[in-house]
Amino acid sequence: MSLIQAIDALLPQTQCGKCGHPGCLPYATGIASGEAINKCPPGGQETIHELADLLGVEPTPLESPYPPTPAQVAYIREADCIGCTKCIQACPVDAIAGAAKLMHTVISAECTGCELCITPCPVDCIDLQPLPVELSQQEKRHRAVYYRARYEARAARLSRDEQRKQAEREARLARVKIETTHTAPLDPVQAAIARVKAQKSAVEHSSADLKRLKINASMTQVALQKAEKQLALHATEELAQQVVALRQTAEAARQALKQAEGNAETENKPLPDIDPLALRRAKVTAAMSKAQLNKAQKAFGVEPSVEQQMQLDSLRRTAEEAVKALTVLERSTEDAACDPATAEQDRLAEEQRAPETEQTPVEPLSHQTHTTRSLLKDETRRLKVQLAYAKAEFKRLERHEAPSSEALHEARTRLVELERQLAEQSAC
Repeated sequence: MSLIQAIDALLPQTQCGKCGHPGCLPYATGIASGEAINKCPPGGQETIHELADLLGVEPTPLESPYPPTPAQVAYIREADCIGCTKCIQACPVDAIAGAAKLMHTVISAECTGCELCITPCPVDCIDLQPLPVELSQQEKRHRAVYYRARYEARAARLSRDEQRKQAEREARLARVKIETTHTAPLDPVQAAIARVKAQKSAVEHSSADLKRLKINASMTQVALQKAEKQLALHATEELAQQVVALRQTAEAARQALKQAEGNAETENKPLPDIDPLALRRAKVTAAMSKAQLNKAQKAFGVEPSVEQQMQLDSLRRTAEEAVKALTVLERSTEDAACDPATAEQDRLAEEQRAPETEQTPVEPLSHQTHTTRSLLKDETRRLKVQLAYAKAEFKRLERHEAPSSEALHEARTRLVELERQLAEQSAC
């Protein structure tokens, strides 16, 4: 057994992260490299003495912003649970059972009491209760071994899932590449669909990271708001330090998300062939985004609340992105119009298509137009149905006695996005 494994065997395996590391094994690696042995609140002085005996050093008092943590188990107040699955994603040992929009429950025999499910919960329906019976040292060792096995099994499952998703992404990219190389589009509609599929597949690999960063930024912001509320009620030095640390974490998460969004925006530049329909949609989107921002600013007044300010920031970012996209399209159109080589190529292509156009019967074109209009009607109908459901969900959240600010913000953002898509579709 190596030194790292021997140190890891003495740690309680709660995987709580209170030592400043993402788990017990990274902390054991740090201790083997010379890090302090007194940073584990769940282990307390007992673990510190065992580590000191193993390493041949003097034991020191616990040095952590968290107090010593007794053996505890999380309980979900099932009547208050909204089924958001955020606690399931946060649990390091898969000790929470449930599904989206269904009640969750904690498997007590597998819960390490790490407290990682407390912060993400948007409705504060999780309580921590100490174990009714004090465990012996041998029982603690058995539980630590079991917790380690659960943690490693979860890590292996997540790794398999990521490998499967990566393989699916690569297969989709290869499929699209073959289709675009060997299959000629039959008409302008099919060509547009092929371009959209190619763009979507090209950025598929970065969407998962961007989504993870968005969730991380949102969760850190919620944790910061909760800590600030606690600090306002109980002004202690420990809470003040936690607020400072959470504020730094939230800012780092926000900067990482901003950088990732900038990289995604750089990678997702519009295709060089600009059609009038895309330009018209961009103009409609920019105008609607500005109108929605102005309407919200007038409605919220001079001093908006925190939730209203978050909505204003989201609308402002949407408007800026729409204006930026419109500017790029307009500049691309101007450059194409001013390029003599492009104009000459367009003229020659038009001359080559002219004889074929004269000999093409009118009936197939009419059938193509009818098919396109039918597709547009179906898409408009689908957007209207989704918009109706989104409005109903938003009203339901508003009527709730204690609505989650995050859920309310997500519902409002989805409603605005569907209204924008419907306006673009109607403009076609």
